Amino acid sequence: MPYAATSATQPGPDDHVLTLCHMLANRIGKAFASELENQDISVAEWRVMLTLAQHQNASGQEITGRWAMDKMAVNRAISSLELRGLIKKKRSKADRRTINLALTAAGRKMYDALLPMANDRYHALMSGLDKNEEKQLRQTLLKMITHTDSLID
Repeated sequence: MPYAATSATQPGPDDHVLTLCHMLANRIGKAFASELENQDISVAEWRVMLTLAQHQNASGQEITGRWAMDKMAVNRAISSLELRGLIKKKRSKADRRTINLALTAAGRKMYDALLPMANDRYHALMSGLDKNEEKQLRQTLLKMITHTDSLID
């Protein structure tokens, strides 16, 4: 069903910055979720794969922290990806208590196939900003993330 914008669904002048951040994050997730579902992958699974493509040998705990996601959602995504042969687990040599994750060859192939779609979605979403606005937004978001991390127990 197409998204129908109404006055109740649109941001208003009284919405705080954090409300707007949540609204945007949820819209971005929804915009990408249907495309991923057509490829038989969830947003959480995509985030795990994206992290492993960019940061080889990351642990589930690191992925959870990076995305500030619910631990169980990440664990379900990891289990699903492992069951499908897209990721593998390997005990860390530095800390035997840590299980690192990595994409398998099949996982890398799927990631490479999904990446153009993800990039297209990214460019479509960012096309509403000029380069300077994008740079400023990125700097502001990084500053907010760093500050928020310092407030989390």
